[in-house]
Amino acid sequence: MQSYIDDAAITQKNQADTANMGIPAEHTVMKTGEKEEIMKRITFLFVLCFTLTTVSVFAGETELSSIIEQAKELLASEDYDAAIQLFQEAASQGDPVAQNALGYCYEKGLGVEQSDEEALRYYQQALDIGYEPDEEDKVRLKEVLGEGYGPAQESSADHAFTEKSVTVIKDGEDAGELTLRFYDVTPNVPYIGMNEYSTYMKQMPLSIRENSDGSYTLANGIGEELLCDPDAGTITVTDWNGFFDLPLPLENEAKGWKDTATRFIRIADVEFEKAAVPVTLDFSKYAIRIYADENDIYLPVSTLSNIMTDIATNYMVYNGENLYALRISLDGSVQEGLYQSETLKAELEGQERPEDIAAQSYADLCLAIDYFYGHPGKAPLEETVAELGLDAALDSLGKRGEKLKAKLQSADLSEYLSAMYEVLMNELGDGHTLFSSGAAVLLENEGSVDTVFGIPRLSLDFTADLLKSPVYMKQVLHEQITIQRQSLWGYDTYRESGNTAIIRLDSFMPDEEAWDLYYRGEGDFPQDSLGIVISGLRRASENPEIENVIFDLSCNSGGSPDVMMAILEVTVGQTQLYGIHKLTDRKMTFTFEADTNFDGVYDEKDKEVNYDFNYGVLVTRHAFSCGNLFPIIAQEAGAVLIGEPSSGGSCCIQIGTDAEGFSYAMSSAQWKLTDSNGADVEGGCSVDIPIETIPDKKFDSLLGLLGVDEDLPDFEKYFDDAYLAQLMNDYFQDEQEVLPAA
Repeated sequence: MQSYIDDAAITQKNQADTANMGIPAEHTVMKTGEKEEIMKRITFLFVLCFTLTTVSVFAGETELSSIIEQAKELLASEDYDAAIQLFQEAASQGDPVAQNALGYCYEKGLGVEQSDEEALRYYQQALDIGYEPDEEDKVRLKEVLGEGYGPAQESSADHAFTEKSVTVIKDGEDAGELTLRFYDVTPNVPYIGMNEYSTYMKQMPLSIRENSDGSYTLANGIGEELLCDPDAGTITVTDWNGFFDLPLPLENEAKGWKDTATRFIRIADVEFEKAAVPVTLDFSKYAIRIYADENDIYLPVSTLSNIMTDIATNYMVYNGENLYALRISLDGSVQEGLYQSETLKAELEGQERPEDIAAQSYADLCLAIDYFYGHPGKAPLEETVAELGLDAALDSLGKRGEKLKAKLQSADLSEYLSAMYEVLMNELGDGHTLFSSGAAVLLENEGSVDTVFGIPRLSLDFTADLLKSPVYMKQVLHEQITIQRQSLWGYDTYRESGNTAIIRLDSFMPDEEAWDLYYRGEGDFPQDSLGIVISGLRRASENPEIENVIFDLSCNSGGSPDVMMAILEVTVGQTQLYGIHKLTDRKMTFTFEADTNFDGVYDEKDKEVNYDFNYGVLVTRHAFSCGNLFPIIAQEAGAVLIGEPSSGGSCCIQIGTDAEGFSYAMSSAQWKLTDSNGADVEGGCSVDIPIETIPDKKFDSLLGLLGVDEDLPDFEKYFDDAYLAQLMNDYFQDEQEVLPAA
């Protein structure tokens, strides 16, 4: 096992398979079918280069398309002279595909005298004017061009910049200032130094040194390093977890920085099963520029936030006026003023989004999804994204994808917000991946954007798709179960039936403000999800007849692992949480310590707190995220699961941001939780005692009006107190009977 404080690491060079570029020719070793496939790929790349252009030049592009198609046909039929003439004609009009094709012809000597020098020149020109190779062609070009692969980039010294000192807002108050840079090529995009960002957001200063080859090395306090090559547009991290994922030093809690949401629990250690493997982020693929000097390396605020966010979801955005240091709001609230900058107000009133901001926001979205999306296995587009990346995955949707890409890069704010909804809620929606910033803009600015059902300017097709999406159906199911339970149990959070207590646990959400007040001696013991459980366990302990405790997770939609781990520690003694960091393919173990007596001190007295009952968990298909993982961990510790399998949600949430201050949540590849054996829990728990359901016809007419063809089950039997108590007694009586005699 490797702990986060280990400095062991393995240096491993990234490798890729050699492949042919996308130009069919008899001189390459391939079958006829392979040629046809490559022809398709060239056509695809050509379409990609031109889908987002304006109508005014579309006619010219259609002519170029015809020229390219003729050239490809001539090349395939080995009429090289004619093909070269057409490729040269298209190249003279600035077509990157034609430039790349000429490079291939010079490399192979097809219709021209073979010349490596000319081949390299054309290849480089193609990249410089925007040629976007697929993954196979990229591998080949990197082999041919070596370190020169990628668009020609200027050094930091080649671009002028202005600096601006900006106020940071944290918890609604001024919390210091940071310096932003605005470079001449992207004058509206705010850049910040990685050291400055890390020192402020993570309380972890970085040292920097310039290397002889023009690259820069950054090191953190435990010696883990990051290598930045500004000219290549890459960052390579030898040990991602050791560099970025360190828990915050405990003394920083006094400064208001947290790696857990509340003061009743903390991360004591993080261990990894195997040594680190280097991770390289290629920013040039997204046209994101990196700048560097002897003081720091500089990336857009949004980009740095996306790669340096942590499991506690600390992140930063810039809204055109101020920086905001934020954490995810579990209650859906928005920091006051975040979406009320003059910049956003002007865009709401019709002012166009700056071109560089629109491009940066789209680049940030693609980078975040390509590298950090967790792929839990539920979203329609995620397999294609895993294979091709988000940009090409949208292309695979045909005309609908073209429209989405155009809207994501639109100068119209409402079109951009609408597209973010469609991509994150529908195409990648899995319960954790969602976009709520658009609604927040409307709430803060009193509906300045045209809306349909409260969502910015959406198409009717999208509205229909939303009603059929897994996210929407989960909400419908939640409401239906809630109504059935309420009709039988009312609003009780604690019930008793014979020797069995039932504690309702609808989420694992903490009331952070209430806990802060409690620990400062300024408030009562909170009655959030954890408070309800602790109060219920105390009541059960006061009744000598109570032997069994059931946690009702029938309507539990998840929440914070902090609350979940605190409950597990005081009930079944579980202090460890398991997962896999998919970016580095490393299994990891988090060890937590809970202040179980809530006296504000982590000590031996906490280990004395334990509520000794037979435990059961009532589960339905609605139980998601922590509501899915809690029963799995409890079952491993001896609890009985009653009901039906839960619905997954194994990835923790990661926050993504854009260049305008908007944010979104997504299933994270950095923290995908598992059971204690490292097995995937996305398929839900396995129940010990199933409870059958029958279709509930009361909701058929309503679902029909919504266009949803799906039966909802009747859960009435799940809320029969005496029946649940009998199930518990029978199960644990059977358990006692099979135990060997003392």
